[in-house]
Amino acid sequence: MLIGVISDTHGDLRRLEACMKSMPDVELLLHAGDFYEDAQKVCASSGLKVVAVTGNCDYMVKGPSEEMLAVGPKRIYLTHGHLYHVKRDLSLLVQRSKALGVDVTVFGHTHVPTVFRREGILFVNPGSLHSPREAEASYAVLEITRSGIAARICPLRLPA
Repeated sequence: MLIGVISDTHGDLRRLEACMKSMPDVELLLHAGDFYEDAQKVCASSGLKVVAVTGNCDYMVKGPSEEMLAVGPKRIYLTHGHLYHVKRDLSLLVQRSKALGVDVTVFGHTHVPTVFRREGILFVNPGSLHSPREAEASYAVLEITRSGIAARICPLRLPA
């Protein structure tokens, strides 16, 4: 299964649309917050199943701050990251992920793309489509197969 992963879109629908066109084969989209409404727009316009959480910039928006998903035998934890102070360090997020017993944790907030494993858990931050830091605008693709889980960061290519 291919899963698209985005975060920190901040209302940039032009970049979000370009991103969705670059992921035609995904079966599910995860949005790790900032702006929750953007995820709802993708869901409405594409018919794609979208799971999203709110972030620190989702003022007065009703939505979950974290979600748990089961994709086959794998468990995915989705959060924005601000509640775990991920800009400072990742220790609280790692602790939460271990306590939940997940295989994958998806988060955003830092606007910096990264994929790494810690304590047997795959951590994925797709970066930001709207205002990236330390890299270009990006998203991630998570692939779940019988043999395991892999993630890759993909730079956003905007049409000319």
